[in-house]
Amino acid sequence: MSRKEIEHVERHPKVILICDKVDELGGVSDVISSQITAFRVLTKFRDIKDVIIDSAPHVLILAMPSVSASIELYKTLVEQGLLDYPHENILLCENKESGVGFRCCMKHIFCDYFVYKPMYENYRLRMILHNALLRCENAHDTTHIREEHFGNIDESLKQLIDDASAYHTDAQHTLSTARKNIDQAKGVNDIQTALMNELKAQHINPLLDQLEQKLAMSIEELTNSLKNKQLSLAELSALLIEKSLPETNQKVTDYQNDKPAQNKPEAESQYIKIMVIEDNEIYREMISKILINAGHNVEAVSSGLIAIKKLKKQKYNMIFMDLFMPELDGYNTTRNIRNISHCKNLPIVALTSNKNKDLIRKWATLGLTAYIAKPSTKQSILKAVEKAKRAIAS
Repeated sequence: MSRKEIEHVERHPKVILICDKVDELGGVSDVISSQITAFRVLTKFRDIKDVIIDSAPHVLILAMPSVSASIELYKTLVEQGLLDYPHENILLCENKESGVGFRCCMKHIFCDYFVYKPMYENYRLRMILHNALLRCENAHDTTHIREEHFGNIDESLKQLIDDASAYHTDAQHTLSTARKNIDQAKGVNDIQTALMNELKAQHINPLLDQLEQKLAMSIEELTNSLKNKQLSLAELSALLIEKSLPETNQKVTDYQNDKPAQNKPEAESQYIKIMVIEDNEIYREMISKILINAGHNVEAVSSGLIAIKKLKKQKYNMIFMDLFMPELDGYNTTRNIRNISHCKNLPIVALTSNKNKDLIRKWATLGLTAYIAKPSTKQSILKAVEKAKRAIAS
């Protein structure tokens, strides 16, 4: 389904996305439309008004240029009596206004909020929409989370999640039913009722409390088990040094030999020349600032194509590179960089929030120095620089 179809084909949407710039909401539209077909993007107030009057959509998602603009628009819709029916409202905001978004939810202006600039957690948006639709009256048939929405999850991990969910639901239901039956139980006379109440207060209720505590502890243990099943950074590091991956653990002798003699002191000095390849402006500036404050010479670019052009003309000591970028992703950018004579063994540090082992393994075959998960810490970034410096000096 194209973005144009998403905007215009649905006459009676159950979810509407209200914004002023459709082209900035592509990722959000893709996530929503993959989960529910009864969806429409609206930009004009007249259209918004007509659709609400005609369809009474279950969920309103507001993504105006600022949180204050979203609040004003929602306030206007309320004041005109257009939203006098049960509905859910979700705020989309930029990362810099996430604190304001959180406060709006705490003040019950919006049911939930989601940071879409930058858009890191599309699974969280799926969850927010899914739960919002389930809370709406008669909306249970509109939301269908399919297996492909969860990404690549190990079968044993899926089973563990299902077991934990079933265990938690059944146990909670059993305890809730037991409490209800006990509370409703009465004796044949006042004396017997008093004795039963005393028995409940002294013995039965404390026992149920203990069972609920044990249930909570069991769920925590299952949660820890889930976490232990997830791909860890240690596993990813191991992937980068497996013997089956060529060039990964190899010394960068070719790179050293290709460098002019006058550049050698720079590589062996405390500070080095670094390129940051990251399409997300906020994240790009964050990494650059950390490196610049540490004294390094940094050049930041927004795409792999720009990086390749610069690398053909200039030499750098190392690269920080994102995996998912427009035009050319990290894997194909790295593949092109390795075809540049003086970059065959240039240290490259991978940046990504993706934990797909096969994807990381594929990227690592091109020769990676390290892997850093997003969001990154200052310590992990500087540690990667030190690792690259050791590789250059060896």
